[in-house]
Amino acid sequence: MKLTATTDPVKARKGRALVLFVAEGETATHPLLPAFDNLPQLAKAAGFTGKKGRVATVAMAAGKATVPVVLVGMGPRAEVTDEWLRQGAGRLVKQLEQLGATACDLCMGVGAENAEDPGRAVAEGALLAGYRFQEYKSEPDPDYTPVTELCLHVPDERLDCAQEGLAFGGLLARGACLARDLANRPGNVCTPTHLASQAKRLAKGGVKVRVLGEAQMQRLGMNALLGVARGSAQEAKLICLEYAPKGARETVAVVGKGLTFDSGGISLKPGKKMDEMKYDMCGGAAVLGLFSILPELKPRQRVLGFVPSSENLPDAAAQKPGDIVTAYNGKTIEILNTDAEGRLILADALAYAATFKPAAIVDLATLTGAVVTALGHLATGAMSNHDPLRDQIVAAGERAGERCWPLPLWDDYHKAIEAQTADLQNIGDGTAGTISGGMFLKEFIGETPWVHLDIAGTAW
Repeated sequence: MKLTATTDPVKARKGRALVLFVAEGETATHPLLPAFDNLPQLAKAAGFTGKKGRVATVAMAAGKATVPVVLVGMGPRAEVTDEWLRQGAGRLVKQLEQLGATACDLCMGVGAENAEDPGRAVAEGALLAGYRFQEYKSEPDPDYTPVTELCLHVPDERLDCAQEGLAFGGLLARGACLARDLANRPGNVCTPTHLASQAKRLAKGGVKVRVLGEAQMQRLGMNALLGVARGSAQEAKLICLEYAPKGARETVAVVGKGLTFDSGGISLKPGKKMDEMKYDMCGGAAVLGLFSILPELKPRQRVLGFVPSSENLPDAAAQKPGDIVTAYNGKTIEILNTDAEGRLILADALAYAATFKPAAIVDLATLTGAVVTALGHLATGAMSNHDPLRDQIVAAGERAGERCWPLPLWDDYHKAIEAQTADLQNIGDGTAGTISGGMFLKEFIGETPWVHLDIAGTAW
């Protein structure tokens, strides 16, 4: 989708839809509505009041042609935020797809007062709403018409800001769409080797990539990760990435779970919806999506990325309940449930990441079904050993439309992961499942400030 900004006056043009964001109660006072004959009356006849989330389409004459005018309700003007603009842009794209309109002119008319970056919000909302995964369709959907152009009309004094915002939002959306592509690929295609090959493609863009195979991990003592991979014919990988701008004085690390298919192993999952376990690598996909745009984002920090990747399958050689493995940091783990494998591959990756002495580590993982029970599909669970860092992540998520909710890691919870025959066990006592997962991972990061994001409810 081509995104542009202009200061040209808005007018109805043949072959293009006209889109107006309208605040609640302002259908008669919107600065543009009176400029078009009968538009206020048409909006009233359609029952459109500007209420948040409401979309109405009316037809208006443009010379001898008729153009669709899409009215997007934004709610009370004083409450409009970046997230509301993001959602509004997404709604307009879906409406245009239904109309078969490929190009539009957008005048917000609302949002610039309160939103931090309206251009970015519009770009993200439009591009993410227009995303479709069709790699394996032999024929394109005849009923689908993608939106290919969106032109944002702004006042003269806002043009530079709008253009920068559209470019920035477009970049972020591109990284997110790469992550979505990786996540949507089937498990027989998106294997650990495939993830590693996709990571190596990033090396052309200023990112250094190194991939550890099983022999290298064996020498390093990464037995928690290797134990999970024992039942699979696919070789496990630890994908290591580095973005290092000149003069960087601080290092941060991101770690993403890359379980490309999770059957549960010997502790086999139910068959219903097992196909969705191809999404158990969404944390790793997010890390690769991030590194695909880092050279253009140009952060001043050195950024390290780690994606532990394997499959979890039952086999004669597969890890069994009751087995004990020794992790990279020397701690022993009793495997009570082979379906609690994500924390095992993350344990070695986190301990390895900590040896690089970063100022902070953030991990992303589809770790527990319990987080869905606790927070549903609207928020990510955030756990940390460093409250200020966690608060920064939560605040950033609020701005980005990726809401997080803090959960405690009190010392009292540690008893649930203490094993009788090893240092730790890989499941808790059946209560506070998400927190038990966080408590387990905390054992592998030492004193490094760290945030664990359980994205099982929000990844797909």
